[in-house]
Amino acid sequence: MRLTFCFFCICFTLGFTIQAQTVFEKGMIHDSIPISGTNDESFALYLPENYQESELSSIVFIFEPAARAAIGIRPFIEASEKYGHVLVCSNNSRNGPYERNFAIANNLFNHIFTNYNIKQDEMYLTGFSGGSRLACAIASLTNQFAGVIACGAGFSNLQEHMPSTQDYSYVGLCGDRDMNFKEMLKNKDYLNLMKFNHTLITYDGDHSWPPPEQISRAFDWLRVQKLKTTNPGESEEVLALYRSDYDRIESFKTNGEFLYASEQYERLLKSYNGLVSVDSLTKQNQELLTSKPYKKQSASLANVLKMERKLADKLTTQISSDFKNPKKTNFGWWEKELDKLNALKEKGDTEIQKMVYRLKFDLFARAYSRKNSLLYNSNEEQAALVDRFLNLIYPKTE
Repeated sequence: MRLTFCFFCICFTLGFTIQAQTVFEKGMIHDSIPISGTNDESFALYLPENYQESELSSIVFIFEPAARAAIGIRPFIEASEKYGHVLVCSNNSRNGPYERNFAIANNLFNHIFTNYNIKQDEMYLTGFSGGSRLACAIASLTNQFAGVIACGAGFSNLQEHMPSTQDYSYVGLCGDRDMNFKEMLKNKDYLNLMKFNHTLITYDGDHSWPPPEQISRAFDWLRVQKLKTTNPGESEEVLALYRSDYDRIESFKTNGEFLYASEQYERLLKSYNGLVSVDSLTKQNQELLTSKPYKKQSASLANVLKMERKLADKLTTQISSDFKNPKKTNFGWWEKELDKLNALKEKGDTEIQKMVYRLKFDLFARAYSRKNSLLYNSNEEQAALVDRFLNLIYPKTE
C-alpha cells in the first residue's frame, strides 16, 4: 500500500506500489534505518516473529518525545508478539513544532507504505508525552488510523488536533503519579461529552513510558473494539480477553485498589456489552460503588484534585513569573512552599502522596525544559536560576 500524507489538504492518497525491501531479522530492534528521500532521517523497526513479508501486516507508528527510537519501541514488543504488529519509531520526531514533526511523519509514512505490505484497517499511532499529542493530532487530521494509544499526555491546544467526529478508537494510558494525570481525567470527560469511542487506563506510575503490561492492556482494548465491528458476538477470543480483564478486577480488589477496580468495571461494562452477558458485572460494580472502602478512596481523590488545582495554579504562576524576572525570585518563598509540600507528603494518605509527586515533578519538568532551551540560547543568569530551582525541588544527595 502506498500512502501520501498531505497536511495541506488533510487526505491520504492510496496506491499499491510495493518496492523491494531489505530483509531484516525478526524479533529484534533494528535502529537507524535510513528513510528514502531524506538526507538524515531514520527510524527503528521491530518485526514480530510471525511476520511474513508477503502478507499484509498491522502496524504501530510510535513517537518518542526525545527522538530515541529504540527506547520508544521496547515497551511495545510484548504486544507486537501477541498481535503481530510491526513497530516503527522515528529517530527525528521530537517535542517541538508540529509542522516540523508532520513533515518528518510524512517522510516516514511514505517510506513504510512504499516498502511494506500494511493492512489499511489496522494502522495505529502512539506516543509518550509530546509524542502522544502528536499521534492524536495526526489521527484527528487524517482520520485514517484505527486507533491511538496516548501515553502520559492528551491533546495539543488546537481544536483540529482533538478527537471529535473521527472514526478511530482512543486509549489514554496514564500513571496516577504523572504530572498530566489531571489533564487525562479532564480529557476523559471531554470524550464522554463527545460520545467518542475511548477509554482511560490509569495505573501506579509516573511520567514515563508505560510498562509493557499496560501497553498490552491498551492493545487488548483496541482488539475488542475491532472484534465488535468485524466479528460481533461471543467467541473464544472474546471470552479469553474478557476473562483476562475480569481477573484484573479481582486482583485490584484483593490489593485494596478500589479506584482501579471501579475503572476496570466501567471499561468492561462498556466494552463487552453485546459480546458477553454483563448482568453480573453491573451488580458487582454497584456493590463496589456503595462500599465504604471505595467511597473513602473516591472521596480522598476528589478532595485531593481540588487541592491540587489550587496549589498548581499558585506554583506554576509563580515559577513562570520568576523565569521572566530572575532577579526578583524569592527563593525563601520557594523553600517554604516546598517544605509545605514535603510535610503534606509525610502526613497524608496515598492520594496526597501521589498529588505531591505530581506537583513537584511538574515544577521540575517546567524548569528542566527551560534548561534545555538554554542550550540553544545561552543565558548565564537564567541557567543559574534553573539549576537552583532543580536543586530545590529535588536536592542533590552526597
